[in-house]
Amino acid sequence: MSTVVVQKFGGTSVGSTERIKRMADRVIQEKEKGHDVVVVVSAMGKTTDALVKLVSDITSEPSKREMDMLLSTGEQVTISLLSMALQQQGVEAISFTGWQAGIQTDSVLGNAHIQSIDTKRIRNELDHGKVVVVAGFQGVTEDGDISTLGRGGSDITAAALASALKADRCDIYTDVDGVYTSDPRFVPKASKIPSLSYEDMQNLAVMGAGVLHPRAVKHAKKFGIPLFIKSSFEKGRGTKIHGKAKQNGSSPVIGVTFEADINRLEIFDCNDIEGFQKALMCELASHHIQADVYKQSCRDTLSLLIKEQDLQEVLSILYKEKENWMYSRIVRKGGLSKVSVIGQNIKSQPAIKMDMCKILLENAVRVKLVGESAISVTAVVEKRQVQLAAERLHTGFGLDYEAVMKASV
Repeated sequence: MSTVVVQKFGGTSVGSTERIKRMADRVIQEKEKGHDVVVVVSAMGKTTDALVKLVSDITSEPSKREMDMLLSTGEQVTISLLSMALQQQGVEAISFTGWQAGIQTDSVLGNAHIQSIDTKRIRNELDHGKVVVVAGFQGVTEDGDISTLGRGGSDITAAALASALKADRCDIYTDVDGVYTSDPRFVPKASKIPSLSYEDMQNLAVMGAGVLHPRAVKHAKKFGIPLFIKSSFEKGRGTKIHGKAKQNGSSPVIGVTFEADINRLEIFDCNDIEGFQKALMCELASHHIQADVYKQSCRDTLSLLIKEQDLQEVLSILYKEKENWMYSRIVRKGGLSKVSVIGQNIKSQPAIKMDMCKILLENAVRVKLVGESAISVTAVVEKRQVQLAAERLHTGFGLDYEAVMKASV
């Protein structure tokens, strides 16, 4: 009985017809090993940005339904071209959109969650020896509307399909050769991590590590599907994400993450702050919006940290519910970033928070807010200082490549 391997190629990996041909070679190599292969692809690099630009020339308030209808076309171009590239080399292949692949989502357009996958059609084509090429980032609602899964949605599609098909593994091909202790494009001394547990990877992803979407990790963890993060352009094992990874060394800190474009909303004079916080978090969750909420030293004030892309929707929710939630005013501060030290059971180790604050103070990084959770300590800083903050924290917690190599000897 053949095993199933799912391969996912991101936008950079399929950014030109030449790169699509190279990725076809990777697919064929896997097929020749005797595996059934399902491939998930993103839109060709910059395609989505170009589509969004077209919208901005038409309207400043597009409907979410029509945005999803438009943005889903990017992946359809790639699946057709990759299927043709495979066929050109004598490999039978067939392309499927999200709905053709049986991917059903909820109705939160623009940031939908996968609810179920009917794999019957995919399995039928695999049984006939074909490579199945699926459009990432998309599905269909119960009402039959095309939906998209939000940023990083192709990762989610790949991991969800791997889980539904009980695949042997899921390979995520990207422009980096694995998961690092921080983003190596901005922290040059970052170290590649050869192996991570699902929990550690999810913690890194939730707090800003852009290499993999946290919902992709969640799907893989549910059915124990190993994930491999690999380079599209270089050979190598990459990083394995599974349930058996062990933390290296004695430090609980596994990485430093950051998110560059953050808004802070201060909400003042909350009448019932506990009830307000609970209602706010439930409402944001129903829209699939991630936010960090911190109570201020002033008992009736909340601080809300949100991504730039979610700002208008969050403000709309807050203004709509103002009478019910009974607060007096909102003060917005933009031009901010957040940088986080990630690990396990960090909240039970107050020295980590103290060390973080000390490192930032010694390097003249202006800290606007410090918050903590079970997995992280997060500082809000000015955007212009986020790279400096990430580099200094990375060094301070012994994560630089030289320190890691020395500790492993």
